Amino acid sequence: MTSQRAETLASIDNANVEEAYARWAPVYDLVFAAIMKPGRKAAAAAASRDNGRVLDVGVGTGLELPMFSRTTRLVGVDLSEPMLKRAQDRVTNERLDNVEGLIKMDAMNL
Repeated sequence: MTSQRAETLASIDNANVEEAYARWAPVYDLVFAAIMKPGRKAAAAAASRDNGRVLDVGVGTGLELPMFSRTTRLVGVDLSEPMLKRAQDRVTNERLDNVEGLIKMDAMNL
């Protein structure tokens, strides 16, 4: 597969992913918060470190952000702008001062 063809397929896939998560964003927390809470909580506990830093790839609506130690600095990335908007609302509403940034980007470009 040529590089150009791979890039074209990736952009099509990204468009589909963005479209899907734009539809999910309004209800994502209602559907997934409870069922995924134990795993998110365990992951946040395992990654939390005093004065540590975490890059949350696929941060989505930020469900796990409040689960991290407040001494752990966080940056979240996600492909979906509507999901990031909800994550930013969570950061603001819950005063998560340890979240240093939420960035729209394709994690494949890290």
